[in-house]
Amino acid sequence: MMQAQTVGAAENHELNRQIESIRVLDCGQAEQHAEHRYGSRLPKLWWVFFGRQWVSLPVQCFLIAHRDGLLLFDTGIDPAIISEKRYIKQAVGRFLLPRIFRFHLTEIHRIDHVLERAGIPASDIRKAVISHLHFDHAGGIARLPQADLLVSEREWKILSSPHPEHEWILREHLEIPSAKWQQISFGPTDDPLFEEFDGIYDVAGDSSMILLPTPGHTPGSMSLLIRQEGWDPVLLVGDLTYETGLLEQDIVPGIGDKKTLLATFAKIRRLRQLLPDLTIVASHDFAAEEAISRSTKLDKNP
Repeated sequence: MMQAQTVGAAENHELNRQIESIRVLDCGQAEQHAEHRYGSRLPKLWWVFFGRQWVSLPVQCFLIAHRDGLLLFDTGIDPAIISEKRYIKQAVGRFLLPRIFRFHLTEIHRIDHVLERAGIPASDIRKAVISHLHFDHAGGIARLPQADLLVSEREWKILSSPHPEHEWILREHLEIPSAKWQQISFGPTDDPLFEEFDGIYDVAGDSSMILLPTPGHTPGSMSLLIRQEGWDPVLLVGDLTYETGLLEQDIVPGIGDKKTLLATFAKIRRLRQLLPDLTIVASHDFAAEEAISRSTKLDKNP
């Protein structure tokens, strides 16, 4: 009798599961200046031209299997950025890119090929959350013409500035005919969990995936809070930080708005106080896969 009750509880839990899995997808490798990753008091152009210490970083995005369909958090980078001479339209961008990043990419790191290696046809992706519009996060949108692309209104407004490419937002690869962009706005909530934030956006309408405005890296950057019964909650923060430990120590990277970054760091730490088991995952952190694996294998339900 006890065994039957246990099996029944497990089956009921499976029926109530909104999210089946979170997977980290390998979209290539790169190197960046140490000052870029860990911050520096030196002017940005100094370390871009004279910095000598390079550190490795993974290019990653995240595949979330929700009961309503598959969702990506970011779409990786297009390897054409290193194989096509004119991928970056502006000459100054082509000049600066190899002085800021060293990429180690091949065609297998294009998002449709990455998904194929994971056993998922790119055509199965229903939605993609774009944490921010930098080329290494929105680089795969052309391969997902069927997917709704969620971007914050504030981030999208950067495209209306005279030179978004100065912020490594490449208009010609974003404003493409096939892209189904959806600009989202953050609405008010009475949930005390989110009182520090300027609104929320419920992606699936079931509170399992909540988008939060987390500016600093770019003005319209956003993070995704994932909650599933039996797991520790997971917060995907994009490039708010390059390593979770740096956020906890108030160490800001070498780019972005420092004052805004520190203010957002404080909001994230407050959220962690309210959700003590919260796992914070940065897109370029080598520890991302281990952190997600640990958080999603803690199923406390029988």
